[in-house]
Amino acid sequence: MKAETGTSGFKEFIRRSLDGPVMRELDFDLRLGRELRRLTSEYSIRFNPDEIICDDALSDAIWQAALELLERAGIYNIDTNRVILLGREEVKAAAARAPKEFVLGEGKDAVTIKARAHDSKVPPTIMAIPARASHQKGPTDAFLTKMLEAHSADSGRLGDLARQLRSELEGVPYLAETPGEMIWARAIARWQRATAEALGKPGMWLGNTQVSSPPAVLACYMGEGLLNRFNSYIGVSLMPELKLDWDRLRLSYAAETMGVYRFCSADPILGGYCRNNEEAAVAAVATLLAYMAYVPVKKTVNTNVVDLHGNMNTRGPLQASSAARRAIERNLAIPLHATQHTKNGLGTSMSLYELAAQVLAQTGSAMAWAGRGYICGPGPDGEYRTDLDWRFVSRISGGVSGLSREKTNELLLKLLRICESQDIVDEGKPFTHYYDIKTLTPSRELIVLNDRVLEELRNLGMPIG
Repeated sequence: MKAETGTSGFKEFIRRSLDGPVMRELDFDLRLGRELRRLTSEYSIRFNPDEIICDDALSDAIWQAALELLERAGIYNIDTNRVILLGREEVKAAAARAPKEFVLGEGKDAVTIKARAHDSKVPPTIMAIPARASHQKGPTDAFLTKMLEAHSADSGRLGDLARQLRSELEGVPYLAETPGEMIWARAIARWQRATAEALGKPGMWLGNTQVSSPPAVLACYMGEGLLNRFNSYIGVSLMPELKLDWDRLRLSYAAETMGVYRFCSADPILGGYCRNNEEAAVAAVATLLAYMAYVPVKKTVNTNVVDLHGNMNTRGPLQASSAARRAIERNLAIPLHATQHTKNGLGTSMSLYELAAQVLAQTGSAMAWAGRGYICGPGPDGEYRTDLDWRFVSRISGGVSGLSREKTNELLLKLLRICESQDIVDEGKPFTHYYDIKTLTPSRELIVLNDRVLEELRNLGMPIG
């Protein structure tokens, strides 16, 4: 199938979503799988099992294979059953326009995020959101309810807002794709803003919305005291692998008109259409390049390969996502984001070892910043990380910045031997076991655990910031 030439962009994605070649989704998936197999073979892309961070030559091969994958396979719009074809040169031109730096937050709370090299001594920027805003992946409404209850007797603005929100939310179920989702999303956004102001950081970055349907996302921006173009971004990620729908394009257009940054996460699934680490790395880079073609300005990107169980922290996903970041680093030099997810739950030593391995691999493969609410523990009700975890991430990334690729790989193999030795996942305990829900003071138990694991990492030879 011949790729189109010309200038890609939002309007072109609309046109090609309507005029592109018709294809069944299954046929697209089969073609994508065939092309991934062919390209990894043609470009001799093979990982060394003892090198989590790959070398320059392999990174460049992955980049070239990703360009050709997009040209041959295209992107699939599942709503129109059409293939959006992209020429190699227009993809490269679109990628070259990606911002080399950007600003999150405003005023005295603004932070500039810049690209960094895999061996840069400058550490990644760590952007944590206020813990009172939300820390839970599962029933966000349950956590917000507890937080509002804890503050409803207070005097001052937080107390007034807590009482007001409790009244507004009473009897409204938090259900996706319903008006209730919009009401709860706005309440969360208002609580985030109020919390930031209470901390004396009114312009701080607050992360992305915690909903996905376009009406609920946009509702978070409609009014005073909510999210705005300085303190948030809107997710418009492609779906695995190389697919989108009208919702992605609608949100992208809405964000562009509002001047809000758009965020894309490339998370190929290892063991699905990507049979191995090498194919997943190529798919991840192709996904980021596709995203850059339909979001011409104000964007930030993330890549983390996951396995069929949603894990990011085993050898395969770490190799694939690190290689994808290195390919982007060498050929685009744009700020790269990375998220962290652990199998083990909050308050477990193995969770911190998993976290250390991920941050080491990400820092050693050009991660420029981390800052979304990342998850700790199994299942849909896993907890978002706490302030101690963010400090842990900062100390690890600060300590290992500037290490050579060889030293980073040496340390990663030590950590993986520890992580891979575990047979049973430790779910840990909930947030409320380790923190007072109102004061957010960590328990002595959690502080001792963090200090102990940091010391154990030092004994393995890892520099700690």
